[in-house]
Amino acid sequence: MAIEAASSLHRPIKIWTDSLSSLMAILNPKSHHSMAREIQNILLSHERNHLRWLKAHVGYLGNECADQLAKEAITKGDPFFLPKPLSYLKSEIRSASLSIWQDNWDNGETGRSTHDIVPRVSNKPVGWNREELMFVTGHGPFPPYLHRFTLRTHDNCSCGEIGDPVHYATKCRFTLSWYFQTPTVSLKLQWLKNILTNNLSRTRLRLLMSFICDQNNLIVEDNH
Repeated sequence: MAIEAASSLHRPIKIWTDSLSSLMAILNPKSHHSMAREIQNILLSHERNHLRWLKAHVGYLGNECADQLAKEAITKGDPFFLPKPLSYLKSEIRSASLSIWQDNWDNGETGRSTHDIVPRVSNKPVGWNREELMFVTGHGPFPPYLHRFTLRTHDNCSCGEIGDPVHYATKCRFTLSWYFQTPTVSLKLQWLKNILTNNLSRTRLRLLMSFICDQNNLIVEDNH
């Protein structure tokens, strides 16, 4: 509205605003926002008019008056509507999507071991490779996992103990070369987090998992 009013005057005009996002949208030559494109056309046809940015809520009289008038217009219910920029809508959609995803992740019935390590959802990948994913989830050449799908007749390793990932990382006689220190039950989660945040430990873990995958018939006996 101010830009339209200024364009009707026959003298240079400077319009000040505290909305940096609006100015950036107007300065973007590739903007698809209809209002931004309209303002760009007005400014191009009235080159003596200029937009300037000022910091909000620092005592500029004109800026404080504009804020007060805007509040009064909202309070009175005047039909004054400014469409939100596309960047704002994208941010709101992303935030809502992450919130729904987080709720599903917190209340799901599967992936609980992974949830303990990565409780917060994110668009950024955690950076685990295949071997690390198998170890964290237990979805790999482990007797309990294979037994669940009737690919083994029992949960035990060849040495007689339950063949879960922690067993192969700390106890199994076939994987002695890659042993980690055995964690207490209360510190198991922190133990696993420490492994996944240490480059040397992650390398040893990958070597352990590669051995288990390559020598699965040696360390997992079946009763068939």
